[in-house]
Amino acid sequence: MVRPATEAVRHKLTKFLSVRSSYNPTFSTDDRKLVYISDATGVPQVWSLALEEGSPQQLTYFEDRVGGVSSAKKSDSFLLEKDHGGNERFQLFLATDGGDSLEALTDEPDVIHSFGGWSPQEDAILFSSNKRDRAFFDVYTMDLGTRKQSLVYRGDQTNYGIDWSPRRGDKLMQRMYGSFNYDLFLVGKDSRPRLLTKHKGDVVSASAQFSADGRQVYLITDLGREFTAPAVMDLEDPKPHYLFEDEWDAEGLELSDDGKKLAFTTNVDGASRLAIWEFSGPKLGVKMPSGVIGGMKWSHDGGALAFTFSDANHNQDIWIHDLSKGSTTRVTNSSSSGLDLAKCAKPKLGRFSSFDGLSVPYYLYSAKDGGGPRPSVVYIHGGPESQYRPSFNPLVQFLVSMGLSVVAPNVRGSSGYGRAYTHLDDVTLRMDSVADIDSLVARLKKDGMIDAKRTGVIGGSYGGFMVLACMYRYPKVWAAGVDIVGISNFVTFLKNTGPWRRKLRAVEYGDPARDKDFLESIAPLNNASKITAPLFMIHGTNDPRVPFGETKQIEAELKGLGRRVDVMMFDDEGHGLVKLRNRIKGYTAAAEFLLEHLQN
Repeated sequence: MVRPATEAVRHKLTKFLSVRSSYNPTFSTDDRKLVYISDATGVPQVWSLALEEGSPQQLTYFEDRVGGVSSAKKSDSFLLEKDHGGNERFQLFLATDGGDSLEALTDEPDVIHSFGGWSPQEDAILFSSNKRDRAFFDVYTMDLGTRKQSLVYRGDQTNYGIDWSPRRGDKLMQRMYGSFNYDLFLVGKDSRPRLLTKHKGDVVSASAQFSADGRQVYLITDLGREFTAPAVMDLEDPKPHYLFEDEWDAEGLELSDDGKKLAFTTNVDGASRLAIWEFSGPKLGVKMPSGVIGGMKWSHDGGALAFTFSDANHNQDIWIHDLSKGSTTRVTNSSSSGLDLAKCAKPKLGRFSSFDGLSVPYYLYSAKDGGGPRPSVVYIHGGPESQYRPSFNPLVQFLVSMGLSVVAPNVRGSSGYGRAYTHLDDVTLRMDSVADIDSLVARLKKDGMIDAKRTGVIGGSYGGFMVLACMYRYPKVWAAGVDIVGISNFVTFLKNTGPWRRKLRAVEYGDPARDKDFLESIAPLNNASKITAPLFMIHGTNDPRVPFGETKQIEAELKGLGRRVDVMMFDDEGHGLVKLRNRIKGYTAAAEFLLEHLQN
């Protein structure tokens, strides 16, 4: 069992984990109020903030999280999505009269519903669901007066309705074939989709939205490019015209209601660079600290842009850029739990040459009481089509405050570095990304940055697979590992994951039939005998992505081998820990485990 931590240590960790956040901002119809999501109560709920008075008000009181919220433009109403116990089967709810009245629009607990947009008159909504077949998503509309659902498009693919045109009732539909391969379709009243993004190979077509007159579509795409960039397509001749081009990926994009302003962010080595373009003038950069920006939303009058921001010294909150004043202000002040976040460690961006000469980036948080090699933790992000970014991470900051250095790499396969980089770990190249971790540790040990005998590894989801793979592939490197909702065998994972996800994940990981021998050969489950370091695992039993069985099967295998393995499960969580009480319980145990094995 994990040794008891002192009350002082537990108190300190609880403070870090209790730092709150606010995100997903939308403006009320009169632009005088924000409606957004906050975890101030410990579970993400809908809140509002009067911008002049500055008094936040809670609007929903569910036991489970709210996953998204969208305010209407013409009334004091908002639409929200809520799941149960982390199962990601989101249901749709309509709140009217500023949240005084709340009604469920869907009640199908085994079905996923994804909101796509309001009709121009706001008397109907666009959404997608997998109610016909759990493996596929169809597109629907719902009349908010009668609650009648009408089928917009039915097809055995992953289809999402994402925007409703202001003209002729056309809808924009996105079809996903894989994490980096989408198509856009225009769907008219006859429900016959017209392909807008004809292409070969993988092409990203994201953040798509109609222009104010419905004659064009703005989007982020990499058609014919290595990096994604903001573009506009005329619907009569749908070829992307690039607005700006950079040697970094563009990501977020938001068009103002009047169609005269465009905001977008560029991912520069993990940090966000925000730009605003008023089409009648030059592109303007918005000065912000080096951190991560998301969730952009224009006020209805186009005079202000709301967005979320977070860095090592700022917990995630909502900021507003006022165009007329040229000023940027933090408007929500989520609790920092009494911590002085200005004193938190700032990560240093570095690069190392991997086993094959590939340049791989990483962020290093150095313990302040250094003075020689420190006990350290390698923090591996999930995905793998994701990226470690320099936002506020409470667990990382706690570990650093306890004298551990933390290094967070973006190994091959990570997003944010162009198309080619994301494909360097596909299928049979999978273990090359694991070798990147070994090269990183060897480099930092050689440079005297980390203690060769006291190095741990932690990761979640796909990062959990990476933890297990690192531990069996390079067993002498690790003193301990923490696997959170991780994959222990891609074959059993692909068999048991949600049917709507199976075909999309097989594109990245490999076909469970064609590539079965290879997938079995690299499975941590089948290499468990090589794992010698102690292991701690966390999993929610409602996980629809990585089923709980992935943890149970390697736990059983390791215990059968007499290895040290501790598991903490949560019956009211899914893919990761959302509820504050569970985060405190689970991550306190994980932190105690790491401290036990790395500080002794």
